[in-house]
Amino acid sequence: MVAWWRRRARRGPGGADDAPARGTGRDAALDEQIRAAYEEGAPIPEELAAKAACAGDVRAMTVYGIGLGNRGAVKEAEEWLRRARVAGDKAAAIALGTLYMNRGEFAAAERYFRPVAETGHIGARQALAELRALREAAARSAPPPRPAQVPPPAEPASGSVPPAASPAEWAARQLLLHPADDRHPHVLMAMAVLKAEAGDVASARAYVAGALATGDPEVLFWVSQMHVDRDGIRGAREHIRRAADAGHATSQHTMGVLLTEDGDTALAEHYYRLAADAGHTDSYVNLGVLLRGRGDLDGAETYYRRAIEAGDTGGMNNLGNLLRQRGDLAGAEQWWRRAADAGEPDALVSYGAVLAERGDWAAAEPLWRRAAEAGHAAARLNLVGALARTGRMEEAERWLRSVDTDAPLPSGSQGAPPPGGADDDGRPAGPDLAAVADWLSGPARAGDADARAALDLLHGEPGDD
Repeated sequence: MVAWWRRRARRGPGGADDAPARGTGRDAALDEQIRAAYEEGAPIPEELAAKAACAGDVRAMTVYGIGLGNRGAVKEAEEWLRRARVAGDKAAAIALGTLYMNRGEFAAAERYFRPVAETGHIGARQALAELRALREAAARSAPPPRPAQVPPPAEPASGSVPPAASPAEWAARQLLLHPADDRHPHVLMAMAVLKAEAGDVASARAYVAGALATGDPEVLFWVSQMHVDRDGIRGAREHIRRAADAGHATSQHTMGVLLTEDGDTALAEHYYRLAADAGHTDSYVNLGVLLRGRGDLDGAETYYRRAIEAGDTGGMNNLGNLLRQRGDLAGAEQWWRRAADAGEPDALVSYGAVLAERGDWAAAEPLWRRAAEAGHAAARLNLVGALARTGRMEEAERWLRSVDTDAPLPSGSQGAPPPGGADDDGRPAGPDLAAVADWLSGPARAGDADARAALDLLHGEPGDD
């Protein structure tokens, strides 16, 4: 059994300084085999890796998970790799990110790579660079519309081949991957691409029909994306549903989103659960939101925590909201702080509010400013309050005026012109300082001394400089 993923074949990226915990109660020979597999990529029998993983050796969990993935047991591999990642193993995080990157789920891959890369880890930084290159290559390979109306399919989600430089190259690779199977659905799609390239419209359409007749999930997904490009996502809905019903996880998630927007939450839940069972991270979060809205807090918490294990910062923020709803303010603060540290805008607002409630407005303001600069409306309002409390009324007014626009103010925007420009007489457009005063009047009436002082300053009452 090969110990490492294809992209990490030479050495385990953990290294001696950040090697995870070993298990206990095993002989030295097995420990040495696990070490060699983890640090050097040396082969190890699967049953030994499984034994050490079950005994609690985090390194073995990573090695075992990677081995499972190499032989195609992806779901079980993800479970072991997530356990190792939660235990602090950076190598497991990189392996999980590589798994997602190899099947084309680039956003999910980045959620695993980036936190490790931000610690200075060389392997994770290299993985981010590789991910960036793959994204750029995928963008370059986006084909123009074809006269035959048979644009080449996107790269397979399984990531079985790297992105192609052209539709013809993609087709050639499919033919090489399946040299002895001219009825394979991916070969049929490849032939459709080549026929379209040659201008043989009738043959191209016949090959597409043959590929579709196989019911292959990837083919159905590719065809659905053709219709999305041509007709928009709702116009392609029936094609997306066919791919979802055939087992394509991304299509299942998309159907969940569409059905949620339509108000059919029961059927949306069905598709979200299918996608979640396949490891689709965004479905963890969306399913959690759906269950929480239904009052199933335990179910929502389960999926939020799965999202967190997969590296989703939105899951951290949502779990914080759920814990607050339960009255666990300390737990909510913990998760808001972690999500805020990762730059999640909603969490920046929530954690800032926690700090402000403690009277630490100086610490809350930069959090709100980060979220405000990213376009978060509630953060802009909170920032208005923080600025007004210390008499920075000109900047407060500008931020308040920006709440009605989607354009974020640039970093360091104090003194920047208002987004709405100016009226003909030169006065700034939008609400004046009376709007700021109105916003402050609520907490002032509630007895907030700082808000009262800010109002006095705004009104220019004697004694306030």
